[in-house]
Amino acid sequence: MQLRRHLPTDWEAHVHPEGALYFYHPGKRVFTDTNVQDFLDDLNICADDLRALAESNNIDLTHIELTLQLGRRPNTGERVCSYYFADRVERTIFWLHKLDTEDLFNGVRGVEDYSHIRYVIQSQYWMHCELYPNNREEESQNGLLAELREIIVHASADVITSETSLSPFGGEDLSKILDLIDHLKETTLKECSPYSICVIARFMRYFARAKFLNFCGQSCARLAADQSIYFTDDEHIVKSVISWIMELLCFGAPHAQMKELRRVWVDKNTTSPRWKDFNDKLGREWVSITIYSTVMLTVDLTFLAVPNVNADKSQSVTIIAAYLATFCVIGSLVVSILLAGQNRKYGNVSADTAVVFLTRMTNSIFGEKALAILHGLPFALLMWGMIFFLVAFSSLVFQSTSVILRGIVGCGLLIIILLILWPIWSTRDYHVFSWFRERLALSE
Repeated sequence: MQLRRHLPTDWEAHVHPEGALYFYHPGKRVFTDTNVQDFLDDLNICADDLRALAESNNIDLTHIELTLQLGRRPNTGERVCSYYFADRVERTIFWLHKLDTEDLFNGVRGVEDYSHIRYVIQSQYWMHCELYPNNREEESQNGLLAELREIIVHASADVITSETSLSPFGGEDLSKILDLIDHLKETTLKECSPYSICVIARFMRYFARAKFLNFCGQSCARLAADQSIYFTDDEHIVKSVISWIMELLCFGAPHAQMKELRRVWVDKNTTSPRWKDFNDKLGREWVSITIYSTVMLTVDLTFLAVPNVNADKSQSVTIIAAYLATFCVIGSLVVSILLAGQNRKYGNVSADTAVVFLTRMTNSIFGEKALAILHGLPFALLMWGMIFFLVAFSSLVFQSTSVILRGIVGCGLLIIILLILWPIWSTRDYHVFSWFRERLALSE
C-alpha cells in the first residue's frame, strides 16, 4: 500500500501488510526503514556511494535492489549505514565488504561449500522480499507460485510416506498451505499484491533454510530427520560409569528417553512437527504417571492408617519402607506436574524457540543425558515408590504370619516377581552390562 504524504522527490512511502512503514526509491531501487524526511541527504549519499562502489566492481545493478538502514554505534555514537544488495535474478543477497558469517550460519558447523552457503543466502533473500513486498510483479510472472506449489506437494508426499521427513511443516500444516496457494493462484492472476508476496516469500524462506540446515546438495546431506551428519567423540569413562549407575537407578528410563530425544534433537537442531509430536508424547506419559502416582499415594496413606501397622515402632522396616514409598510417590507426582507445566509452555513453540530451549537444557557436562534423566525421573520415582511399598507390605506379612503361610506367600511373591521380570527381559533393547564392557574396552 502506498501512502500519499509530503515526501522528497522520487521517494515513496509504503505500509507493510503487518503495519510497518518503509520507503522506496524506484529510480535507484533503494529500500529503507529510516525516515527519509529526517535523513534524506545521508540516505542519498550512502545510496550513491554504495551503488558507485558496486559499479566500480563491475556489478550490473539492473536487477539489484539496495536496502539501507541508518543507525549509531552503541559505544561511540557515531552514525553508521548498514546495507545489503538483493539480486532478484539469482535470489541472493550480498555485500561489498567483508562480513562475519557467524550470525548468518547460526551456529551450523562444517559450512564450507559455496553451493551450500547459497541456501542460507536465499533464505535471507526471501526475508528481504517478505519485509519489502511491493513491486514484485517480476517474481510472480516467473512462476514463483507454481514453484512453491511443487515444493509443498513434494513435502506433503514425503510426510505421508516417511516417518523421518525433513519438511519444516507437518501434514496438516502442509494441507493448509496448499489451500492458501490455491487461493493465491486465483488472486495473483489479476494482481500480485504485497499480501500475496509476503505469504509466498515466508514459505520460500522456511524451505530454503531447511535445505541449508540439512546440507542439501552436499556429500554429507542429511536424508532423514533423525540422521546426524557429524562424528561423535567417545564418552569419558567417568561419565560412562555415572550414566550406567543412573540407568540402573532409573530402571532404564533415561535410555528410553534418550532414544526419543535423539530422534528430535539432531545436531543441535529440530523441526516443528517432530518437536510437537515429541512433546505430545511426553505430555501423555506424564499425565499417566500423575494418575498412577495419585493412586499409589492413596494406597500408601491408607496402608499407614491400617491399625495393624504399629506406628510406635518408627524404626521398623515396615514403617520406614512405607514412608520412603510415600516420599517417592510424592516426588514423582511433583516432578510430573512441573514437567507437564514446562511441556505446556514450550510444547507448541516454533522450531527456533525449541532450539534455544533445548540448548539451554542440555548445556551441562552430561549434555543430552541430563535432560533424558530429568524426563525419566517421574517413572523412576514411581517405580521406587512401588518397590518400597512392596517391601513394607511384605515385611508386614512376613512378621505377622506363621511359617507355613510365610512359605506360601514367599513362593507366590517369587512367582509374581519372575512374571514381572519376564516381559522386561524379553522386550529389552538395551544391555547394560555389555554396554558397560564396551565402554571399558574403548577407554583402554
